[in-house]
Amino acid sequence: MQIHQILPTLSPADAIGNEVRLMQALFQEWGYTSHIFADNWHPNTPALDYNTYNKYSRKENILIYHYAIGSDITEFFKKLPDRKIIIYHNLTPAEFFIGINEGLYKVLKEGRDSLSSLVPSVELAIGDSEYNRQELETMGFSRTAVLPILIDFDTYDRFNTSLVRKFTDDYVNILFVGRISPNKKQEDLLKVFYYYKSINPKSRLILVGGYNGCERYIEQLRGIVEKLHISDVLFTGSVPFKDLISYYKIADVFLCMSEHEGFCVPLVESMFFDIPIIAYNSTAVPHTLGNSGILIKQKKFGEIAELINIITKDNNFKKKIIEQQKKRYHEFMFENNKKKFHRIIYNLIDAVKS
Repeated sequence: MQIHQILPTLSPADAIGNEVRLMQALFQEWGYTSHIFADNWHPNTPALDYNTYNKYSRKENILIYHYAIGSDITEFFKKLPDRKIIIYHNLTPAEFFIGINEGLYKVLKEGRDSLSSLVPSVELAIGDSEYNRQELETMGFSRTAVLPILIDFDTYDRFNTSLVRKFTDDYVNILFVGRISPNKKQEDLLKVFYYYKSINPKSRLILVGGYNGCERYIEQLRGIVEKLHISDVLFTGSVPFKDLISYYKIADVFLCMSEHEGFCVPLVESMFFDIPIIAYNSTAVPHTLGNSGILIKQKKFGEIAELINIITKDNNFKKKIIEQQKKRYHEFMFENNKKKFHRIIYNLIDAVKS
């Protein structure tokens, strides 16, 4: 028996790509031959062309499909004789991309429409959050489970010293990490910052994330910055991993106004770096936060700005938030989720043996 993974795109610096490589290492550690098959991949993250998988396909193999967007892989996957698992990372509702990226709108809509077609052929459907698992159950998948995204925080020790030095000053650094995308609602971050800037002029908003495919949206954001005359807003674009770690190291508050998340890895990263979190109560966000951070139920931008001010001024309040986040972080530690994943895979194997 071999255990393989398949997905549309293998990227070097996103949460799904990182998890796929971690899973491959685990399968190999457990003694299984394991390859990654994709339609597209970065030169730094080699994969095998998914069209060649027929040469590896066996009815006793386990094949894991990481599902996060529409792809021709779906029809290919359905026809294979392997024992099939999907790991559902959720799909951003296509409606967010109307007027922004019609091609992406089409792919996301097709992806959501075709997901339910996998119900008859999938043995196990895993959501990386309870929110995602519930969605799978609603679609008709009979056997579901939750496995939080695997993150190895042992790799989070490299950072850019000069970048940290540059932003370590008497300014309050408000951070959000996530691709520039309309579902992430960076425009609402700008609106909160507009109010906070009037409270504390010595502050900056740092928005870390690429905008490929959402060029229209970032132009809208730049228009808001200009219209509101907001200074000290930094759009970093895509950054190397060590720069990402550097931005976490200098952050005073992590602010998330996103209206669609399947998991939201930056929330867990902020827990790891002891950054107090303020996040809008949407989709998977409350499931990831658990009983930690501060969950905002209404987007009252002025009040959120006041809350940022309280957190940055009241050290005792800040410490209490961070203490709760530390407790929650333990549930996402790699060793814990590695064991959970091991049980999921071996329960599947044992079910056939028995």
